[in-house]
Formats: sequence, C-alpha cells, structure tokens
Amino acid sequence: MDTIIVNAKNLMSSFLSLCNMQGEQGIQGEFKLEKVSVRNTLKSTLLKYITAFLFLFSSLVASAQVGINSHIDKESILIGDYVEFQWIASYNPLQYQVQFPMLPDTFNHFEVVERSKIDTTIDRDLSTFKQTIRITNFDSGKWQLPIFDFEVKPLHGESAFTLHTDSSLFVNVNTIAVDTSKAFMPIKGIRAASMPLKLIILYTIGAILIAALLIFLVWYLIKTMREKNKAPLPTTPQIILLPHEKALQSLGHLEKLELWQQGQEKLYHTQLTDIIRTYLEEQFQIDCLEKTSSEIIAQVKKKKMLNAFRQPLRNLFEVADMVKFAKGQPSAEEHLECMEIAIQIIQESYKKIKAAADFETSKNAQ
Repeated sequence: MDTIIVNAKNLMSSFLSLCNMQGEQGIQGEFKLEKVSVRNTLKSTLLKYITAFLFLFSSLVASAQVGINSHIDKESILIGDYVEFQWIASYNPLQYQVQFPMLPDTFNHFEVVERSKIDTTIDRDLSTFKQTIRITNFDSGKWQLPIFDFEVKPLHGESAFTLHTDSSLFVNVNTIAVDTSKAFMPIKGIRAASMPLKLIILYTIGAILIAALLIFLVWYLIKTMREKNKAPLPTTPQIILLPHEKALQSLGHLEKLELWQQGQEKLYHTQLTDIIRTYLEEQFQIDCLEKTSSEIIAQVKKKKMLNAFRQPLRNLFEVADMVKFAKGQPSAEEHLECMEIAIQIIQESYKKIKAAADFETSKNAQ
C-alpha cells in the first residue's frame, strides 16, 4: 500500500513538472498571444489523468483489502488419485461481501469427489473463509485448473469488482508404468479366502442362539396345545360347614389330642375357649376374639337365645382364666365338665336357632 502511494505521488509530480515546462516554452515562443488557451488545455488534460488515476488507485486499495488465494496439495498424481484443491478468501465482513464461485461437478477433465463446508476464522479486522474441495482425474496428461471468479461487493457505496484465482495451477495425471520387456503373466482363477477365526466363532454362537430359540418356540407351542386339549381334573367340591358344625368338629379334634392328660392344661383350655369365642362370633355376631371373659358375658346377656347359657359360660371362662392366669390345676372331672358344657352350649343354642327359623318359615308359608 505504501509503495502504491509513493508511486502515485512521484507520477503526479513528474506530470506537473512536464506541464509547467511545456507552458513556459509555449509562452516564450512565437505564440505568446495563445498563452491562456494553452494553459486551459493543459489543465483539462491534467484533470482527466488525475481522475483516471484516482479511480485506478481506489480500485487497487479496495482489492488490496480483499485477499483471494488458491492452491493444490500436490501437482502430480496417479490416474484416479485425489487432489485437494483449496481456495481462501480474506476480508472484513463488515466492509465487503464476497461470493464464492459455483464449482460444477465436472470441469476440464476433473471430477468433484467431496466438498467441505466453508471454514471460517474470525479476527478483529480480517476474517478468513476457507473451503477444501477433493477432486480426481481419470485422463492422463497435464491439466490446468481453470480460473475462478470471486465477486466482491463493497458495503459502503463503492463499485463492485471481480477477483480471480491463480491461473498457474497444473496437475500431472500419470498412468502406472508397465514393463513391456517382461512376458505376460497367466490369469489365475478365483481362490476361496479362508474365514477368520473370529467370524467362525461369531457364526457358531449365532447358530446356537437361533437353534435354542427354535427349540424353545417348539416346546412352548407343544405345551400350549397340550394344555388346551387336556381335560380338566375333577375337583372335589368344598364342603362349607355351618358355625355349629365347625365348632363341634373342632371340639372333637381337641378331645382326641388329650392335651390335659399330657399336662398341657393351659393349651387345652385356651383352645377350648377359642372354639367357643369363634362360634359365638360366627353364629350370633358377637365380638369375642378381642374381648375379656366378663365383656363376653355382658354381650351374651343382650342375646335372648343365650340367656339360659350365661351361667355355664361364666363357669367355663372362670376355669379357663384360672388355668391360664393363676396357674390353677383343675381336676379331671373339671376338665371333662368344661368340654361337656361347651358341647351342650353349642348344641342347645343351635336347636333354638333352628326352631326359630322353622317357625318363621311356617309363618311365611301361611
């Protein structure tokens, strides 16, 4: 840039000196009367040259602020090999807008293999835009890359202009050298390639997995078909006992255990009173399992059908409480009497319930 300005100043100084010398010679010559006309002509000519120079100078300054460069990574390749062609534009995006050339897929015996995205490096005053294009050539010879045009448009009112890439980029495309002095080798047949060990293991594992899956599917289908065709097993109908039947059955089972005969009086009376509590709860809906003996007697008093059994129940619970809490030792007669009281309460209370149910049925039938 400094060289351009110095050259411009020298050119203007030389031109002004020449004009002054011609003006003085014209004035001192025979044509003194045409002094004013000569000066006007010289001034007009000088103005034209200055205008043209300023336009040229502004274009040089603008182009100096936009840099275009192109190069290739190698100048000689084998036929079909790759060449990386790269162009770079350096400019200030706030002052200029540069349009990259549109590169066709094929040009001058070259073919485009791959285009990279434009790589941008941003700096404070100057940014660099770079694109790499991979090309190839299948024709032997020396081939020139064409000149590409970059359209530059200033953003501050200046005229647009065009910059060009380097015109001295050549690529030598060479064929493979063949030694013609040697005899031609016979064409060999196709040979089977041995399978790698890893691939053999992979195929073996895959085959085992597929076989296992097929075996599982066959087994599952056979099992499903058998279950569908299998006749249902005869089921024994469940016998639902009435509360008094269940209680009498439990008492018979307790009597066969002979617990008090084996010295397990506490366990015997505990199970005996539990049977009575369960019967009263299921048959008369009395909450007995979480109640004390006195609380149970108080609830029995409210049931009309059980009024006659309050005292036997009190005697039964008193003996059981004495054994469980006072470690009492009842006699054999008392043990047997408690069992008889329990059986009598269950049988007699059920008779009253059945009689009441029969009466209600006959009354409804009338």
